[in-house]
Order: sequence, then C-alpha cells, then structure tokens
Amino acid sequence: MTKPAETSRTIYDTMTHLLSSMSAAPMGAIMAKRALDMQQGIAGEMNQAAHDWLDRRQAAVSSLVGTAHKVMDKGFSDTATFSSMQEWYGGMVERLAADMKSPYDLMLACSAHMVPPTAKPAEKPASTIRRAA
Repeated sequence: MTKPAETSRTIYDTMTHLLSSMSAAPMGAIMAKRALDMQQGIAGEMNQAAHDWLDRRQAAVSSLVGTAHKVMDKGFSDTATFSSMQEWYGGMVERLAADMKSPYDLMLACSAHMVPPTAKPAEKPASTIRRAA
C-alpha cells in the first residue's frame, strides 16, 4: 500500500478547517459540525458492522475446518462425527440469523446518528379527576 503524501489532508482536517473559518456564520458552523458528527457516527457504525461480518466469516471457516478434521480422523461411522456436524450446523444457523439481522441493526444505528437527540418527554402529571365513590 502506498503511503499518502505528507501534504494530503483527511476529510476531518478539511471539515475542521471549514468549521473554524465559519465563525462569521454561526448557524452554518453548527450545521456543518452536525453533518461532520453524523458522518463520523455513520462511518463508525458501518466499520463495526463490517468487522462483525468478518468475525462471523472467520468463525465459520474455523468451525468448518475443525469439523472437516474430525470427519477425516474418525470417518462417517463414528457418532462423534455426527455430533460435530450437528454443532457445525447449529453454528452456521446462528451466523445466518446474525447475518440476516445485521442490516436491520445497522439501519437503526445509522438512523440514530441522523436524527438529533431530543429531550425526554416530561412525565405525565397525575390526573386531577377523582372517581365517584
């Protein structure tokens, strides 16, 4: 991989410079900072989702190799072979379920970065209406 030139700037450096130059327009600075925070949050969520997916793939390969070794060592006539194949299949189903749930979780996590945090709603006051006895 090539090393970037020393004069190259990251998007973070560019946005930081842009924010510092927007002191004359405070509303623009607030919106630009919010956009930067949103992008950083979404990038972090996508990075975490990619790492989780790769971890599941690595676990799948490790499990498959371990099961293949057990099958090759014991053969198909041993009951331990079938139990190890069942364990592998169970892990595969769990990883498949996690793969199917992952896009939904990513969508929720990213949407949380797009909507500004809101204040908690005030607690509902106690009712002043009394029941008849």
